[in-house]
Amino acid sequence: MKNHICIQSYRIKNVLMKKTKKIPLFMKTTLFMLFCFVGFISANDGYAQKVLLNIASQDKTVNEVLNEIEQKTEFTFFYNNRQIDVNRRVSIHACTENVFQVLDKIFKGTDITYKVLDKSIILSNAAINTTSSKAVQQKESLKGKVVDNHGDPIIGANIIVVGTTKGAISDIYGNFSIEASKGDVIKVSYIGYLDESVTLSNQTSIKITLKEDTKTLDEVVVIGYGTARKSDLTGSLSSVSKESYKNQNVTRVDEALQGRAAGIQISNTVGAPGGDVRIRIRGANSVLGDNSPLFVIDGFVGADFNLLNPADIQSIEVLKDASSTAIYGSRGANGVVLVTTKSGDKEGKVQVTYQGSVSFSNQIKKYDMLNAGDFAATVNEHDKALGVTNLKFTQSDIDNYYKNGGFDYNDAVYQTGVSDQHQLSISGGTVKTQYRVSGSFLDMDGIVRETGYKRYTIRTNVNTNINKRLSFRFSANGTNSSGNNNQARTGAGNPVVQALSWAPTTNPYTENGGFLASDPTGSIKTNPLSLIHDTENIRSRTAINVMGGARYEIIPGLSADFQAAADLGFFNNKSWSGNYASNNQPSASKTSNQAVTLQTTTQLSYDKTFGIHHINAVAAVETQKYTWENLTGSASNLKFSDLKYDNLAQSATNNASSDFSAWQLLSYLGRINYTLMDKYLFSVSIRRDGSSKFSKDNRFSTFPAGAIAWNAGNEEFIKKLNLFDKLKIRFSWGLTGSQAINPYATLSAYNTDAYYSFSTGIRTNGIQKGAPGNSGLKWETTEQKDLGIEMGFLNNRLSLEFDYFNKHTRDLLLNKSVPYYAGGGSIVSNVGDIENKGIEINVSARIFSTKDWGWESTFNYSSVKNKVTNLGNETRIFDTTDVIGLNGQPAFIYQVGKSLGSLWGLKYLGPWQKDEATEAAKFGCVPGDAHYQDLDGNHSIDGSDYQIIGCGMPKYSLGWNNTLTYKNFTLNAFFQGSFGADKLNFTRGLHLMAARDARQATLAEIKERYIPGVNENAWLPAWSTSSKWEPQSTLFLENADYLRLKNISISYDFKVKKLADFRVSLSATNLFTITSYKGIDPESSNVGGGGSDIEQGIDYGSYPNSKTYTIGLNITF
Repeated sequence: MKNHICIQSYRIKNVLMKKTKKIPLFMKTTLFMLFCFVGFISANDGYAQKVLLNIASQDKTVNEVLNEIEQKTEFTFFYNNRQIDVNRRVSIHACTENVFQVLDKIFKGTDITYKVLDKSIILSNAAINTTSSKAVQQKESLKGKVVDNHGDPIIGANIIVVGTTKGAISDIYGNFSIEASKGDVIKVSYIGYLDESVTLSNQTSIKITLKEDTKTLDEVVVIGYGTARKSDLTGSLSSVSKESYKNQNVTRVDEALQGRAAGIQISNTVGAPGGDVRIRIRGANSVLGDNSPLFVIDGFVGADFNLLNPADIQSIEVLKDASSTAIYGSRGANGVVLVTTKSGDKEGKVQVTYQGSVSFSNQIKKYDMLNAGDFAATVNEHDKALGVTNLKFTQSDIDNYYKNGGFDYNDAVYQTGVSDQHQLSISGGTVKTQYRVSGSFLDMDGIVRETGYKRYTIRTNVNTNINKRLSFRFSANGTNSSGNNNQARTGAGNPVVQALSWAPTTNPYTENGGFLASDPTGSIKTNPLSLIHDTENIRSRTAINVMGGARYEIIPGLSADFQAAADLGFFNNKSWSGNYASNNQPSASKTSNQAVTLQTTTQLSYDKTFGIHHINAVAAVETQKYTWENLTGSASNLKFSDLKYDNLAQSATNNASSDFSAWQLLSYLGRINYTLMDKYLFSVSIRRDGSSKFSKDNRFSTFPAGAIAWNAGNEEFIKKLNLFDKLKIRFSWGLTGSQAINPYATLSAYNTDAYYSFSTGIRTNGIQKGAPGNSGLKWETTEQKDLGIEMGFLNNRLSLEFDYFNKHTRDLLLNKSVPYYAGGGSIVSNVGDIENKGIEINVSARIFSTKDWGWESTFNYSSVKNKVTNLGNETRIFDTTDVIGLNGQPAFIYQVGKSLGSLWGLKYLGPWQKDEATEAAKFGCVPGDAHYQDLDGNHSIDGSDYQIIGCGMPKYSLGWNNTLTYKNFTLNAFFQGSFGADKLNFTRGLHLMAARDARQATLAEIKERYIPGVNENAWLPAWSTSSKWEPQSTLFLENADYLRLKNISISYDFKVKKLADFRVSLSATNLFTITSYKGIDPESSNVGGGGSDIEQGIDYGSYPNSKTYTIGLNITF
């Protein structure tokens, strides 16, 4: 058996290709130690002697023969492709021979030697190594170190003296020594880096920094049902790296995404811990359906991102255009978010990581309220204006309130929320098997008292390679979460509203320490402290997700993969209203739900390069089955109120109901990506979905897509410009769909909650005809076109991406009214069209990078113009929701030519002026009264004068992330903004108008109202018997644009030898906001939640986002 002497610049065959990514430090260390010490370790020939080979190769390259050996055995070859000619052709015939005999035949007559170490075979060139060995033994006059641009050592770099045979290789610390003299040129090279040459003077030591060769570093990203090099992509995709948010106190996936990817708009509509969030990619496509994107976590389609611990995330990819999302067919119309979780490493050592933080949260802003004295005086002014003679407060009362103050409801309702988060993970593995187990605990207190959220998660990922062809993977995730009073609460039943409505002159407590039932001066609604301490609404969920899969390589490049997954969800909702909150009529309810989703994916993948041709293809069959069961019990007039929802039977009245639904989806899909000369890219995909939600004739629909791209940066004439490091132009087209109906929408329904009385005093349950079904329903279909360009400059230190898109959704599913003689209600029909179009810009820059300093910045901007283009026989359809409940008018409308989320109301023109007294009199008004636009000219303000006054849907969004490093310090600042949205601020309006539920004004802004003879240049109208303050009007419509410092953090990294790596950090979230919005938070909204795009842009006591300070500690053992 032959032996080798020295190894230089080795690469792992079939792992590190000609265009390779930068090898991680731990892998460099492991490989270098293996190569350096292999000469001193005796070979373990046991496996090599036992395995017998049969090979008949006629006129094949050495590379092909080595491939064949690797396929038939568990051997892996290591070699320097500069020393070994693997393109040399040989003819080998071996019958039941061991690997030594076969290798002797392959390399007969050459200088190639080999060394067998267990299942690794290392090839080397004896002639070259002998020369290198002699050079090493000569006198060493120069010592040096090779590092990357971050200062980390580069292991295995080649160092030569140009024009000689002298050479060296950097060791585990990047150090080297070589004989060299003044005037010699030292050249250093390493795969993935630009060569560096230095002319020596008189120095005896040198430090050489290599810069990354971005042309050879090609990021691999996850796409639907596979992976691809980013340079090979033909579609629009945004990647969000875990590095971009690692300095932020992130508790959910949406917090990691917000503002970090162009084209994705995220609004924290409910600022409560664990509250609702609205996520949109390139606008809204559906009226009845949820416009949220599809989340795919580790291949499970339709996953719930709320249950994922962000610390478990390895990467996030956002698929935006149709060529990327069409592979998901009927569920890809709203975009797709692919999340890959972390797995263990192959380096063989166990890594234990702890991440912990403590946070303190407060209000980002407070309304400026009238103090008790000003409030009492203002109440009297209001009553005088309305002609009341028996005033509420005497001057003595007012003076006493000025002196002693009143009750501060803001402090009674809000608090400093304290939260803590702890995460622990253990990972490790070998080349054969990798594992990672993690667990986390999150406990968040909201800024409103008695609100909060808790979450426990545990996740395990295991991957194992049985041999070179067969591998298995398994993952399991368990989550338990519970939210307390963190849902969207609207209007008078909301403590946030009542904290503003109740008079500061009213003590909310009774003499015996209970809660006062009613406010004698201010609100006519429930005591805010009763709503906090005497009510409960608890939403809990336990979820278990288990996935297993196997992959088998049939032949080189062709693999079969099978994955099965089960997702179990158990939901429990409990609500209770006690004696104080319910006016001595306590009630409670309890709901239990169970959801089961089963998914299988059977897939064939092919990836092969033929000279200048590269083909990547996939074909798959996927099934998914979903079932839902529900059981609900409710009771009123509880006999034992303190038992809440745990004793519903002991009540005056109670009710029980149950529900069941199910649907199934069968999908066939395929995709072919073709690359020619790394310049010309083509992609074609198709998916055919069949859904049980539709009737037989419309059950299946086909969703094709195609894309082309030109890597112009690889053209010689572009290279000669010396301008672009990257230049790609791409265009895509495709169809995606939406099944935006419930599982039984094609069937006629019956109402089972009907009651009939056949005799006096006796009520009998019955059924009645409900909404009719529509057997002709079919899929909503979205056609999307995308034109994009990607550019890189200054060695890719500056990158720019631009996209223009146009989405058109046809066969829009809408509810059409049905006459009562036909059963009433509504029928779902395919009658509408919606259009979304806009642009996206993404800029990233490495502004500077030195040994001690670094600054990286990314900026993204997107605009989306949404428009309804067709409503069938209708021109406008009203949403039936009457949010404020005071004027009988809907707040929302969708109309041809206008955007979804359009707001319906009156146009306020300001107070009537003195010189308009004659015209005002025609409306029964006097100067100072509210003046509204009279559309029909009948001198009366009524329902016919309502019009579209604004839109709650944002049109523009941006994000700007900056990371500045100095040695071990890191400063991160992240800005996020949303623009182009309007908001009806009912909260502000109802506490200025001194009417209806609140009865009196409590906001200090009321001092700026029109007062005859005192303040006649005001925008707010006067109080009078004829002045109408209409909350659903532009009087309280506000611009909801904002730019927010979403997060700023500073961290310090340090090591304790032989113990662990540490990071300590201090961060602030929502530190300041630039906005003209007069409410507490322009981002939050308590109508529509995260699913609706019709109902948005309303603030009626919305739970605001908070300003949060966090102290964090990360430890890695």
